Amino acid sequence: MLLAAGTLVVFFSVAEIVCRAVDLRPRMGSALSNPAWLRERWLLPRDDYREAFAADGFLGRYYDVYEWDRWRFYRLRPEREVSFLDPFAPRASREATRWTVHTGPEGYRTPAFTKQPAPGRRRVVALGDSSTFGWGVEDGEAYPAQLEHRLASKEGAGPGEGWEVLNLGVPGYSTFQGRVMLEREALPLSPDVVIWSYLSNDGAMTGEADRAAYARREGAIGALLAALHHSRAYETLEAWIAHARGAAATQPRSDVRNIASLAEAATNAREAVASARRAGVPIVLVANCVRGETAGVLARVAQEAAAPYLDATALVEAAIPRIAADPRLAAEREALVARYGATRLAKEPRLYGFLPDLCHPNAIGHRLIADALAPLVAGAAARAAAP
Repeated sequence: MLLAAGTLVVFFSVAEIVCRAVDLRPRMGSALSNPAWLRERWLLPRDDYREAFAADGFLGRYYDVYEWDRWRFYRLRPEREVSFLDPFAPRASREATRWTVHTGPEGYRTPAFTKQPAPGRRRVVALGDSSTFGWGVEDGEAYPAQLEHRLASKEGAGPGEGWEVLNLGVPGYSTFQGRVMLEREALPLSPDVVIWSYLSNDGAMTGEADRAAYARREGAIGALLAALHHSRAYETLEAWIAHARGAAATQPRSDVRNIASLAEAATNAREAVASARRAGVPIVLVANCVRGETAGVLARVAQEAAAPYLDATALVEAAIPRIAADPRLAAEREALVARYGATRLAKEPRLYGFLPDLCHPNAIGHRLIADALAPLVAGAAARAAAP
């Protein structure tokens, strides 16, 4: 028995060393450590997306950004630098679309920060999915980074002197994950204001509802998984099992969605507002990458709670004619022509404010969102500080 036990210890030790030295996971990484919408159930069944994302090794780099998390299901890997190309741009100009993700030591697309803000500095925590994270744009072009400059300039201070805005956006998160982020990550950072922007990933067919997955991880199973995920050998084995199951499946194994309905999404948003207010922190709701009835969910919750609200997608869409004509944006328009071609821009003018998915804002769109958010955030902070 001792010999058998010793043999197993040696085997798993060698396996761990090898898996840490060489990444032996399949190309798409561990299915448990990636956004639901980028797995086989949501985005990849579309031929156009799958082919575009596979070009230039895009998928391999994208999956390398994530790791497993017990409470949020997955998170960004800390201290990573990964570059991407716009797979929907013409191949001749694709290199000009390169954008780079840098994650800090805390595992977010924001510079290193302390748990408590510096004395005299007001802290804004921006929570959201890929539109807050800044999908398709550089770190400094995402609206949280631009918002910090707007808030500082309103008071005549230098960037970051009077305000700091932490970008805690993670692509693919649902309204339930956003509520978890607020309670477990944002509120412990002592923010003066929280921006909360989730909804576009609700309804992904993940095979298990977010609330059920969270409840399951509260117990012994969750503690065991947390321990196992410290092992690279275990994650490699898990990834290959998931890969084999996915390759063998002819259709999704389950049509259970992460968030079952818009009513449940509204409940998650209400719970987030209530949690923030119990902590005495004002919250600003932002609808991003959603339209129509879906965007109306956050609008109604904001109205019920008398909370500041911004429909960022509607804001950018309304500004398209101005973006297309404003002489101050001539350089940005020239860059878009070089990226997509004049003919394509003429046929789809929304590319002046959005990426080709017509969902995520481009750099100009992020700038407009930051401009609109600055007075909402400053006003919320002032009201909270008033006697």
